[in-house]
Amino acid sequence: MNVPNYSEDTIKTLEWHEHIRRRPGMYIGKLGDGTSIDDGIYVLIKEVIDNSIDEFMMGFGKTIEIEIDQPTVRVRDFGRGIPLGKVIDVCSKMNTGAKYDNEVFQKSVGLNGVGIKAVNALSVKFQLTSFRDGQKRSVVFSKGLLQSDTQIQPADEKNGTEVVFEADATLFHNFKFNFDYVEAMLRNYAHLNTGLTIVFNGQKIFSKNGLADLLEENISDEKIYPLIHFKGKDIELALTHVRQYGEEYHTFVNGQNTVQGGTHLVAFREALVKTIREFYNKDFDASDIRQGIVAALSIRVQEPMFESQTKTKLGSKDMGPNGPSIRNYIVDFVKENLDNYLHKNPETAEALYQKIVET
Repeated sequence: MNVPNYSEDTIKTLEWHEHIRRRPGMYIGKLGDGTSIDDGIYVLIKEVIDNSIDEFMMGFGKTIEIEIDQPTVRVRDFGRGIPLGKVIDVCSKMNTGAKYDNEVFQKSVGLNGVGIKAVNALSVKFQLTSFRDGQKRSVVFSKGLLQSDTQIQPADEKNGTEVVFEADATLFHNFKFNFDYVEAMLRNYAHLNTGLTIVFNGQKIFSKNGLADLLEENISDEKIYPLIHFKGKDIELALTHVRQYGEEYHTFVNGQNTVQGGTHLVAFREALVKTIREFYNKDFDASDIRQGIVAALSIRVQEPMFESQTKTKLGSKDMGPNGPSIRNYIVDFVKENLDNYLHKNPETAEALYQKIVET
């Protein structure tokens, strides 16, 4: 057998943008052309918006503007703006960002300093402009390579950051953004961040009732009892049962839609069964209790660990370095709030009981 020579010459070091472009799936999942909701071009939008959402969560910038003029995307927030001396670094130096400092960005979803760099490397044009305290700085990249830098100039615009990018068509072949998919993603952001206004191509998206609004928009079957909605310090939950088979969950961690669930969903499913059994003092089968449930759950976790860069499944066991376990936190929250609610709302308690018995 002819074995290739293994020597110093076979060991290669790729530049950051070369690695992202050669292995994009590690950073954004599948590439795709926009026909599927989990295609990479939507992850690119999400990575940019996540930074704006983090600013909102810290109390800066109540409006985010998103414009898509195929194939170009523009995202403008009104947060603090990136410190002007670090504009190039946050675009092009891996593992560079403010989110390692928990006092600046607590319970953020973008923790590893990669997201915006992936957008940069996978775009044929990437322009970032930071507006900060009457000054601005704009940089332009192509495929991760710096093309121009305006340096610091006077500006009369509000503080914040603007990102304009065009995904590389040599990677995302014949891609086109599906506005329905984009709007669904933006509505999730609005539901998770009450008080935030998102303007998408001139249309305002705003949520007054958080996850309760999300479920109302997504439920088409008859509700067996009115929506139940709870909010805590780092948790929000909305649920009901409908006349359908199966279980439907919408779960989020720090604003990230964890479509594959994770430790928080496992904890909630357990908490629901435990609370219902104890409330009715009946050893109902777990599948009978959950049959027909539609629920939305959002938690805020310090330094969350996900099972991939696309952050679709939560792996964290604890709410934070010094916090309780996610399981105990969710079980205690559900037990206290749902048990109290059922005691105070006997009609709902009876409707839910009859649903379980019928199942």
